[in-house]
Amino acid sequence: MSLISEMRRRHVFRAAVAYTVVWWLLVQVAGLLLEAFEAPPWIFQGLILLLVTGFPVAMVLAWFFELTPTGLVRSDGETDLVDPAFRGYLNPIVIGMLTAAVILFALDKFVWTDDPLIEDTSPRSVAGRADSLAVLPFSNRSSVAEDAYFVDGIHDDILTLLAKIDSLRVISRTSVMRFRDTEKSIPEISRELNAAYILEGGVQRAGSQIRLNAQLIDAASDGHLWAETFDRELSTENLFAIQSEIARAIAAALDAKLSPADQQRLDSVPTDSLEAYDAYLLGRQSLLSNSVESYSEAAAHFEQAISLDGDFAGAVAGLCEAHLYLYVKTGDTLQFELAEPACNRALALDRNLAEVHVALGTLFRYHGEFERAEIEQREALAAQPENIDALTELGHTLALQGRIRESETVLLEAERLQPDHWPVHDALFTFYRNFDDSPDRFDRAVRHAMRVVELTPEAASAWNNLGTAYYSLQQYEAAKSAWDRALELAPTRTAYTNRGLQYYYEERYADSAEMQLKAIELAPNDHRAWGRLAESYRQLGGRDDEAGAAYATASQLAESNLEINDQDWRTIGMLATYLVHSGRPEEARRRIDTALAISGRDPEALLYAALVSLERGDEDMALEALEEMVERNEAFRLYIADDPDLQSLAGSERYDRLIKNPSG
Repeated sequence: MSLISEMRRRHVFRAAVAYTVVWWLLVQVAGLLLEAFEAPPWIFQGLILLLVTGFPVAMVLAWFFELTPTGLVRSDGETDLVDPAFRGYLNPIVIGMLTAAVILFALDKFVWTDDPLIEDTSPRSVAGRADSLAVLPFSNRSSVAEDAYFVDGIHDDILTLLAKIDSLRVISRTSVMRFRDTEKSIPEISRELNAAYILEGGVQRAGSQIRLNAQLIDAASDGHLWAETFDRELSTENLFAIQSEIARAIAAALDAKLSPADQQRLDSVPTDSLEAYDAYLLGRQSLLSNSVESYSEAAAHFEQAISLDGDFAGAVAGLCEAHLYLYVKTGDTLQFELAEPACNRALALDRNLAEVHVALGTLFRYHGEFERAEIEQREALAAQPENIDALTELGHTLALQGRIRESETVLLEAERLQPDHWPVHDALFTFYRNFDDSPDRFDRAVRHAMRVVELTPEAASAWNNLGTAYYSLQQYEAAKSAWDRALELAPTRTAYTNRGLQYYYEERYADSAEMQLKAIELAPNDHRAWGRLAESYRQLGGRDDEAGAAYATASQLAESNLEINDQDWRTIGMLATYLVHSGRPEEARRRIDTALAISGRDPEALLYAALVSLERGDEDMALEALEEMVERNEAFRLYIADDPDLQSLAGSERYDRLIKNPSG
């Protein structure tokens, strides 16, 4: 008997046909279901690989086994085990499967339009979600270059207005700004931003007239869906009317439904004063630069806008943000005290402004009132479910409450929505470095810090954070290079403090003191720079008076910060180290006990506890704190050998075990 005849007798060909049909049906159904659930591509690829690998296995099984009414039975190659009556059912089964395959193919070919084997030219194939819109930076067509702030302000307002339409997903401002003056095509931009539609335009201001043109482009076809030019007399009424008309036209072009709340937002006029609006736009422009000087300028512009229109909620909210950013940058508690009434005033003027709730949530977070902060952040998300600032702030708040996995989920959702929004990656860097407890936390911190650098290569803070992330991985040369770049771009308190800390661990105490003094020049109210200056003076020797004065200043500033947030256990822990070196050991012990209790015995708090215990002369307690620190987080082992104070424990068996990394 020939091989072909034997394969036919053993029903191998029938099995091959059945397997192929089932394979094809599975691929088609899986393709539809996986796309519907936005599953990652590797799942579909893995299914195909599994089916291909399974084909020869199925043929071998068909050779040796027969399908009978009682199941699979081994064939001896001589006897036909299939009952003739049962075989009568097999043919209809195979025919039915073939018919189903043909029907599915016909539907897929001629009715459905999302066949994975056919190139899809719909917006979804080019740019992901079909409701996603990117508003590219508007071009300044005025003869005056200084009008750029005005053009950017109009662009920002239109983007914000569109983002408030519930049925649209609008790409964030920070993501689109890198495409200013780009030579990339619309399809290229849409793919990078994962946007199905692109809005571009330009603004020309000439005396008392304004011309604004805008066009909505389908990213898939690179064709215009809508375009309009507006020539109006320059007034706030006309400006806001133009913005509203553009938003309504885009909503209509994209079949986006406008809710009553959307309609109300589009009809609102934030201010009747053109001068106040102009000052407001200058303030928003200044907020975009991450520096003390720019935040101070922003506050001045917002105050001018408020003086012209005291009920301008946007300007009051901007003033709140400016003072909060100044507080973060300088540690000056006066800035926090100025931010609080501005936030409350903005909320009283307009409870529907999502940015007001975000700012107020940030204020409560810095105040240590995490429950109130979460309420405000969720209020902002209720108004705008995809508000990226609200999501990142909520992620910070959840982490501070110890809700680590919830925090990570929220921040990763923000990253999914806006993968090119650098503040999201900055928040993820902070999360993985300061809060997460996973073994690869520092590797993840480096990855997100690197992404911030890629998105904002000229931002000193981005390079500074990258250096900090590298330092956590003990990649000291990489950290030094990143910090050098940060200082080249802009001298900041953080960059000088970190460089000084590096010198301190290298026992270059004079260089460390010099760096901390430079940090203090930029941020005289930051207790951390004063504390590290005191440590450097103490290690130098012969400068005890200067060390004592620096510790006293650091303690005073830390206590001032705790008046704002008495739950800030990191500041409490650092304050304990200042106090113990200032001749106040019992107060230091009470403070460190508080820090341990609030933090849930966080490894960083245990490090401060070890330093305090060692200075109080209790080496056993210091070693116990260090052992618990390493047990809770292996990554903290690196601090033991680096810290000059802890090196006094060298020689003891317990210390030697601590500095020996079992993982190598």
